[in-house]
Amino acid sequence: MIKFELDGVSLEFANAFRRVVLSEVPVMAIDEVIFLENDSPLFDEMIAHRLGLIPLTTDLKTYNLPHECTCGGVGCTLCQVELTCSVKADLDGHIVRSGDLQSTDPAVKPVNDDIIIAKLQKNSSMVFEAFARLGEGRDHAKWQPGQIGFGYTPDVKIDSTKCAKCPDQCIAARRCPEELIEFSGNKAKLIKDYWHTCSLCEECLRNCPQEAIAVGSKPNSYIFTIESSGAITIKEIITRAMVVFQEKIDEFLGHLENKELFPL
Repeated sequence: MIKFELDGVSLEFANAFRRVVLSEVPVMAIDEVIFLENDSPLFDEMIAHRLGLIPLTTDLKTYNLPHECTCGGVGCTLCQVELTCSVKADLDGHIVRSGDLQSTDPAVKPVNDDIIIAKLQKNSSMVFEAFARLGEGRDHAKWQPGQIGFGYTPDVKIDSTKCAKCPDQCIAARRCPEELIEFSGNKAKLIKDYWHTCSLCEECLRNCPQEAIAVGSKPNSYIFTIESSGAITIKEIITRAMVVFQEKIDEFLGHLENKELFPL
């Protein structure tokens, strides 16, 4: 997970960047499953749904989106990877996990081998073929590269000269849920990099009897938090999102050049 400050942009720009990350940064996910045997208590559709939600490591330089591939989306080695699973339980039964999936490309595999798929009773089996393709989050959540959120950048100020009237303790420091205020020597101050965890809850503001605290937010500044599913790195998520963002801007400007604008 990474947390960073994006400064000098509008709220609309910040939200557009968030939407691009969620909906237009492609990753691999299982999109089709052919079952040969399934002795588990779960229906084929339920297992296929679970398989689709397993994050797969993704090589964006090798694979194409189906609609951009030379095969026209039919399925080839440039836009599709096959994963197989063949498990037979012994007398003690067996829990089928993501590590039981065998990929034709070592670069595309589950990010975690311990994700549970189904439980098999003794002498039962599960055999299937799965096909993973590149996709985008706007088509299905299983193709989202991770989670992203943002909020206003906190701007908290403390007038320590007013703290002399609170010689024993600072009520605001005690009430801060994130413990972001330090109080010593009759003075209160914010800890270093308090903006990392400050949620602008204003508990310190409401509980300061001397009104020594001011809580606000920096204009045109936002704190972003990005967590990758493991399919691609956070650096790849941000880089690909900015490329898509620039392509959209260029496309929009191209449309403007071909249109005659009239003042309202």
